[in-house]
Amino acid sequence: MTNTIYSNLIRSISQKSMVASNQAMKDLKINQQQARVIAYIAENQDKGLIQKDLAEVFHRRGASITSMLQGLERNGYIERRIPKDNERQKNLYILPKGLSIVQQINQIFDRSESNLISSLTENERVELLRILEKIDQNL
Repeated sequence: MTNTIYSNLIRSISQKSMVASNQAMKDLKINQQQARVIAYIAENQDKGLIQKDLAEVFHRRGASITSMLQGLERNGYIERRIPKDNERQKNLYILPKGLSIVQQINQIFDRSESNLISSLTENERVELLRILEKIDQNL
């Protein structure tokens, strides 16, 4: 077996965080990825947000984003509207049902973030952020 301790730890932390977030989102009847998309649309819908933007932000294939958006639309969280000036794309908008859970979503993610770094000192948090940003920029 190859020595992949760093990627194994990153994967383990990511998986544990995702499981905890999904469990916290259970009452909202959405998963953490759907929650992130709902929150992102709510924060950015005034910018002419389209599906391609989500694919870039969330590093997902267009088909994956399409499927997720269809589910969110079917469940009344968002809607896609064709603008008058461009019939080839659909702008994304949050609906009242989606807007009604954005605050809860943000609180869940805030708690998750707090849990993630709660055992670290302030200096360790600063250093961890610096290292993670460096890794992210290198990928």
